[in-house]
Amino acid sequence: NIWAPERQKEVVKALSETYNFSPRLRGIMCSDHYTSVPVVSAADRSGVRSRGKKSQLERKSVESQSVDLEKEGMAMPTSFHSPTLDLSHYKMVNDLCIGYNSLSDTKADWEYRKTQTSEDDSESTEHVRDKPKGARTWTWLVLCDDGTVISIYENPFPSHKGGIPEGKQLLLTVIRRNLLNVFMQLSGVDDVHRKKNPINTLDIRPSLLSNQSSNITIADSPSLLFYYLFDDWYTSYALVAKSEHQYAMDLEKLRKDMFTKPQVPLIQKLHQYGRELAVLKRMYQSYALIIERILDRQKPLHSSTGDPSSMNGSHSQTLISEGAVTSEIQTFGAPLSSAATVRFERLRDRINLYALSEIQECLDEKDSLVFLNFNLITLKESQAVERLTRITILLAKVTILFMPVSLMTAYFSTQLSDLTNLYTIKTYWICFAVIMSLSLVGLVFFGLASGTLEGKPIYRSLTQTMVDAGRGKWKARQERKGH
Repeated sequence: NIWAPERQKEVVKALSETYNFSPRLRGIMCSDHYTSVPVVSAADRSGVRSRGKKSQLERKSVESQSVDLEKEGMAMPTSFHSPTLDLSHYKMVNDLCIGYNSLSDTKADWEYRKTQTSEDDSESTEHVRDKPKGARTWTWLVLCDDGTVISIYENPFPSHKGGIPEGKQLLLTVIRRNLLNVFMQLSGVDDVHRKKNPINTLDIRPSLLSNQSSNITIADSPSLLFYYLFDDWYTSYALVAKSEHQYAMDLEKLRKDMFTKPQVPLIQKLHQYGRELAVLKRMYQSYALIIERILDRQKPLHSSTGDPSSMNGSHSQTLISEGAVTSEIQTFGAPLSSAATVRFERLRDRINLYALSEIQECLDEKDSLVFLNFNLITLKESQAVERLTRITILLAKVTILFMPVSLMTAYFSTQLSDLTNLYTIKTYWICFAVIMSLSLVGLVFFGLASGTLEGKPIYRSLTQTMVDAGRGKWKARQERKGH
């Protein structure tokens, strides 16, 4: 096992030469971490333009020379290298989130990732926000013909030269928890830990203790070790159980917020969750793709040689020399034991059944919440329009109610000689009561006939509110009398 391969390039080089890695793979394993692209100022851009004119002249002069650059050993012109294009390995896997990336989610990691992003580079800041919250670490796992298993893990803190940053011990524990558990299964020292939590027990090698039995053989151990290093079930369980990747819980909280107060900014949060879930889905799809490729490459080995669990390095070399499965062995690489193959198949099914289905459910719920939020906003606007309409109708009814009384008052205030000293104040109020009652009855009858009487389709009417309040007080009074 190798931590931080960019700091152990000699070890990686020795392993690559021993097991015949390609030069490209060797260079990628030892590559340094990428840095943010510096912001180019206006002065620098003008300098680039002036240098660009010179480079065109230089290029013409180079083309005019009949010199073989490869034989002469001359360097390539600088114009062929783009100053803004970074094709380093870690940047590509971080941007695309493909291959074997492990995502370990901790609350403290999100603030750490934001501090590692340049404040001037707003594009990279947005790029960090589009990724799921968690520490993404790249891993190489190699199973060799002689039973050797090589694991190379990306340095989670490349910017810190002095070891673990302050306060990041918990993050490092989460990142390496699966690997530490696998390593503990290879030793019989800490048997108390396995008895305390049996679910962490892994059958990787024959039992080291005489009082325990196991069906695992020595020939199965390399393949099983390779499998359990790949199967980080802690992270998958945390996704399905919603203990770390709490997208389902966050979407449920957004749903409640929408019913309380639907707003357009909630759509931005939903789109943010959608982008993060899309990246997470692509990561688990890459896991399933890796498993499919491993299983597909094992089919010719199983069909040609039967159970490959008994094959060791010398045996496979013998088969190659005999010419029985020369092309298949060379093409499909080291064989897996049947025990490991069965476990890879189960892991593929778990990824499709739990992880990918959970992510797809969250994506579907996100889409439904987007439509729900728009519908709630539309409903809220229609409620406001209805309330405004009811207020307008109420004002119109009040105006109509007092219109006959206004005519009566105008009649009583008219200065006519025949009406002088004929009507008293009592006559006025009697006429007022009669006309007001007739007007109110007329409005109620018109409301019933036209369907414009105050109802309760969405809002409670004022009359219904008063009736309910009086009914509640009456019930409370009856309960007090009963006690």
